Amino acid sequence: MLDGYGTLSFIISIKDEQNHFVPTNPLSNAIRGLFLDEASADVCIEVTMSETKEDGKKKVKVLGSYPAHRFILKTCAPMLAALCESNSGEGTTTVSLTGIRPSVFFLLLLYVYGGRIPKLELKSEAKEIIDAADKYSIVNLKLEAEAVYVESTRITVDNAIDNLLYADSKNLALLKETVIDFLPDNGEDNGEEVIGKIEFKDSDMPGNIVKDVLVAVARIKKEVRNEVISGLNVMRVSELRRKLDEKGLNVDGSRETMIEALKSSAVDS
Repeated sequence: MLDGYGTLSFIISIKDEQNHFVPTNPLSNAIRGLFLDEASADVCIEVTMSETKEDGKKKVKVLGSYPAHRFILKTCAPMLAALCESNSGEGTTTVSLTGIRPSVFFLLLLYVYGGRIPKLELKSEAKEIIDAADKYSIVNLKLEAEAVYVESTRITVDNAIDNLLYADSKNLALLKETVIDFLPDNGEDNGEEVIGKIEFKDSDMPGNIVKDVLVAVARIKKEVRNEVISGLNVMRVSELRRKLDEKGLNVDGSRETMIEALKSSAVDS
């Protein structure tokens, strides 16, 4: 538009785009909809316990029954799926599990089917969930429960070694890192207390823990000096797991296992 002074002006109008409703991919909801669905299940998992009757004979008591699907278990809980294999391939296979409480197994199966475990329950049942998830290869749940356990547990001089040995037995690299970070910090601030209360026994202490302690000391020194931590050998567990996940590699395992996996991936690429 040209006005009386010879100035050319433009009028620009922007048309608002309509926000059309588009439904989400139904697959995740469909999988969650199969949770405890008896009609389509080809597996029945029974949580049981053995009890002794008055006559001394043992009786198996079923504490809870959970219908499930092999194809879902194979993808999300391979060790649990292996227990549910059927030779006949027909009908529903019944499998008995012991050593786990029904409430914990319910949460485990809920997660396998894409459900979210409330943080309060994850916190209160953390160690049992870690044990079961480790046993049945539900890796992501194990690491989620580990993170909640680390956040909610105060590491002290009295419980440090128990937590360290537990972390080593279950390949809980984050928990192990947290405890090992605690030791040099408190060794400097409260040295006499640490020396007096913590005993390192050769029969109890795995040799790889000594290496982890040295790694922690080296990393802490770098962090104090505000140096960039780039080498895999001194990188924090969360960063190692992030790198593994980005490459589509297994994020479970010890620090050494994760580092070797990343190095092998770099060589192959």
